Amino acid sequence: MAKQATITEIAKRAGVSIGTVDRVIHHRGGVSAESRQKVQAILDEVGYKVNLHTSAVALRKTFRIAVVVPQSGPGEYWDGILKGIRDAVKEYSDIPISLELLPYDQFNPASCAEVYDKLPDLEADAVILGPTLVEPTHTLCAELEARGLPYVFVDTTLPEAHPLAAFTADQPSGGALAGKLLQSIVPAEKSIALVLPRLNLGGKVQNTEQRRSGFLRYFADSAPGRVILETDMDFLARDDETLRRFLRSHPETGGICVLNSRGSVIADAMRRDGRGDICLVAFDLTDENVRCLCEGSIFALVCQRPERQGFQAVTTLLEHLLYHRAPGHAHILMPLDIVVRENLDYYD
Repeated sequence: MAKQATITEIAKRAGVSIGTVDRVIHHRGGVSAESRQKVQAILDEVGYKVNLHTSAVALRKTFRIAVVVPQSGPGEYWDGILKGIRDAVKEYSDIPISLELLPYDQFNPASCAEVYDKLPDLEADAVILGPTLVEPTHTLCAELEARGLPYVFVDTTLPEAHPLAAFTADQPSGGALAGKLLQSIVPAEKSIALVLPRLNLGGKVQNTEQRRSGFLRYFADSAPGRVILETDMDFLARDDETLRRFLRSHPETGGICVLNSRGSVIADAMRRDGRGDICLVAFDLTDENVRCLCEGSIFALVCQRPERQGFQAVTTLLEHLLYHRAPGHAHILMPLDIVVRENLDYYD
């Protein structure tokens, strides 16, 4: 890997002082437009990146970052987001960072609203937000923007919100990808079922709705003759009877897509009922989904690298808090990975 150009080298090429280059890099004043243009052109040419570790500014303040994401246990999807966030804090250990964790129940809008109400009292410098529930999150984002508080999204994004950045997979494309997998495997005479989460007090989960739209659009465009069924389930209750009744009513079901990270709940229920004839595709490389993948009760997982989302969210906020920098693109997409039993070791 080529060594990054030094500030001294950049100053020499631009014909300016080292102090001038430093002021341009850190977006400070006292630089003429001509000098700023010269320095910036060279910075762009050499691809100069600020090293957060070397910032003297960072040593003068503890940055409080509120992390508002759904509750999760070890090995679950949102635990991966938190792992990436904590990895970033370790990576930038010479920058004083305080994480304020505010987990909420993503299946309960009342829990989400209750946690959101606590945020103003924290006096945080920035927020990492997992915006799963639409209505309360819109209200919160409006409040954050009115206060001038920077925030970033992980996992999904919301229309009409204005985060500093969003680190997500392309959720509609993820839904389409799951649909394409099932279309290629399930016999044409069989139907395919979509399973969505059932929420307490109603409402919708943003990421699953986006995946649902992509899934249905794929079949409308590429396989309009395929019968698509839809149902919902209380994943936390692990109610086998709900799924059992659905499959009794639709014996022609040949494939199921679970639109969130709880595919193992459906896989285990089908295994207990001896329904190995149904192909199951789900999302995310959770510990329980990996177990089902190894057992053969899940055929494939569509994954979106949650650790990377969390890590980049922290990095972006630090660059903004230290240098008032924003990423070149507000929506940064993660790769979509298809994980099956045969390539699991690579991802594991």
